[in-house]
Amino acid sequence: MSIQAPSPQEWLAADPDPVTRAELESLINSGDQEGIDERFGDRLRFGTAGIRGPMGAGPNRMNRVVVRQFAAALAEWLNFRGGVVIAHDARQNSDIFAADIAEVLAGAGCWPVTLHPNSPTPVLAFAVAQLTCAAGVMVTASHNPVGDNGLKLYLADGAQVIPPHDQAIEAAMAAQPLPPCDLPDRGPDPEWPQKVSVEVEYMAAILANVPRLNSFHPLAYTPLQGVGLRYVNFALAELENGEPFVVEDEAEPDPFFRNVVSPNPEDHDTLAKVIRRAEQIDTPLALANDPDADRLAAAVWAYENEWRVLTGDEIGALLCDWILGLRVESGGDERVVASSIVSGRLVGRIAEARGATHVETLTGFKWIARAADSLQPRPGHLPWRFVFGYEEALGFACNNRVRDKDGISAAVHFTMMCRWLAYEYGRTPIERLAELMDEFGLHRTDQVSMKLDGRTGSEVMSAIRERLPHRFGSVEIMETTDYRDGVGGLHPADVLRFDLAGGSRVSLRPSGTEPLIKGYIEVVGDIAFPDPLLALSEATRELILNL
Repeated sequence: MSIQAPSPQEWLAADPDPVTRAELESLINSGDQEGIDERFGDRLRFGTAGIRGPMGAGPNRMNRVVVRQFAAALAEWLNFRGGVVIAHDARQNSDIFAADIAEVLAGAGCWPVTLHPNSPTPVLAFAVAQLTCAAGVMVTASHNPVGDNGLKLYLADGAQVIPPHDQAIEAAMAAQPLPPCDLPDRGPDPEWPQKVSVEVEYMAAILANVPRLNSFHPLAYTPLQGVGLRYVNFALAELENGEPFVVEDEAEPDPFFRNVVSPNPEDHDTLAKVIRRAEQIDTPLALANDPDADRLAAAVWAYENEWRVLTGDEIGALLCDWILGLRVESGGDERVVASSIVSGRLVGRIAEARGATHVETLTGFKWIARAADSLQPRPGHLPWRFVFGYEEALGFACNNRVRDKDGISAAVHFTMMCRWLAYEYGRTPIERLAELMDEFGLHRTDQVSMKLDGRTGSEVMSAIRERLPHRFGSVEIMETTDYRDGVGGLHPADVLRFDLAGGSRVSLRPSGTEPLIKGYIEVVGDIAFPDPLLALSEATRELILNL
């Protein structure tokens, strides 16, 4: 049965926010049909683990009406029962959206609890299982641009929502009638909503498998005007490493990110200030979390007068080697390491050499965190145990207590790894990477992102499938793998992978959170001239541009 979309006038009557009401009234009164169509011609859809997009009026923007529809759909899916833990970061309207979710859930018979204001995403992920809740909701747009916001949904196991549950909630959300503009007044109840704290338990969980070392390793750090600073401070103090040297004008949360180049630590220009801070204190390590502290970026002093911003694949390889090879995690063949199908292959080779089982999953921590769950039990063996997972977009999970990427835990582990390498072996992370390349072969990766210019990701991927390339630049494609219908037991995904002559690889997929097509390039083998990694990156851009 088709669902009648609300008219702008009906939406206006349901909108409690004076800002978005004024926006919509202006569009209606001025007769701006193009602006109305942009907001009402579609609706926000579930992406990686929820909904995310620019804030504004209408069903195709993030606003209080959409948030209330989401909460009502979640309550319906939960059958109007069960606890739901709610947290929010420091973005614009995050606190208001969180309060709306709590009100709607309570009115529907659920039991909402809220965490400390301005909480990191990994703390919310930890809290779901810690508090034995039926679900968790994080209000965040992570590293998206300043005008965006979103909601991430977690299931009772503390991991991000997966199909078919996300599809059921999205369908229920689309079928929801418009919520009333005014929710029932609960009165001045100081106990509402119920507030809880899991910070001590979270810290104990992420520090449980971190070795205590006698040495000290100074570092520069920035939370990019997000919410990670006090958690990183506490963790490093517990490990007797002292507080990091922080970029002062990026230390405090700011919903407008006025002092950062971009909230995205994948943007190398964003790291310029923290690198300068590291130079001021003469330390070879600079770290950054994104605003909701679920990702980690790292820059290290590499050569004479040169800093090196590490890729996600390089950080992943170093952390995997640290956790498995340097005995941070004891155990045998029950240990599980996971990485996504678009990440580099070096981590898999490290895991196998260190006696762990490597699992390749679809992109996203909703799959990576459940990698051990996908393996069959083995009679006579210990149960499978997830010890490390990563994806190339700066997401890392360093233990099995937080079933999501965790930039705080990753920052702690990376700092301790640098501390160990420097004072036990006299080596830098770059030198350790070189040793890993000597052991397993040279692995280099790159990523290209192309804006869609009004097209949807599925349209661009369909166009590529209609004209499958036979080569990238001068390199012949040996095998093409289409994950659209599921491959090797994986859930269907809109991903194409091209295995090339000589062992190189190119993968293409639409972003789950932004209007982009992403290309992932990996070259295995010696550096040649012209550089094959640069050539493949350029060939990938040309392929998408010429569609």
